Amino acid sequence: MRVLLNVKPKSQLFPIPMVMGCEGTSCSMLLNYYNKKVDATTIMRNWPTHSDNPQKGYVGNHFLIKFGYHQTIFPNVLALFLNKYDNDIVDGTGTELKDLEKIIESGHPVVIYHTTLGQSPVKKMFKIGNKKKEFVTNIHVTLLIGFDEHYYYYIDPLWKQFKGKMIFPALWPSNSQVIKIQKNKMQESYNKPGKMCIFKKI
Repeated sequence: MRVLLNVKPKSQLFPIPMVMGCEGTSCSMLLNYYNKKVDATTIMRNWPTHSDNPQKGYVGNHFLIKFGYHQTIFPNVLALFLNKYDNDIVDGTGTELKDLEKIIESGHPVVIYHTTLGQSPVKKMFKIGNKKKEFVTNIHVTLLIGFDEHYYYYIDPLWKQFKGKMIFPALWPSNSQVIKIQKNKMQESYNKPGKMCIFKKI
């Protein structure tokens, strides 16, 4: 069995390059799927921010890399913010990939946090307030839209795949942004950063 949801791809590099805009772009694709006309820049202009703690708000600026910081926003605060546009959006952190398949089968895409292009997780210590905390630093946020017996399929707001192998920056939106990844590879890629995800409750 193969399930692949018809979600319109968006690129975080088009029309304005947002180097660190994967979270906002993925969430915009999710909301647009439900006919909520919210663009990525609107989300990122208005979401909560924080100086160094992604569990309290977005760290940094989505146009630039802020070195030495864990530059992201975690689902606990992002999902709550997205309720402004859709009350049924929830933080699904902790949900197993197998259970995400059931959500996709029900017709709902899932915003997921996993390592970039399924790379091996890289852990790093970051200063959060006056304490240090370890996070997987090479995370990326994409939209999981399908699966079959051997692969998961997701829309990557930053990268596109050519002939199933070669990877290029997604300079404009296209169906080439639908990337397939082996299930066991995605398992590690998604699990190690903490099984973080956002979806519409069913």
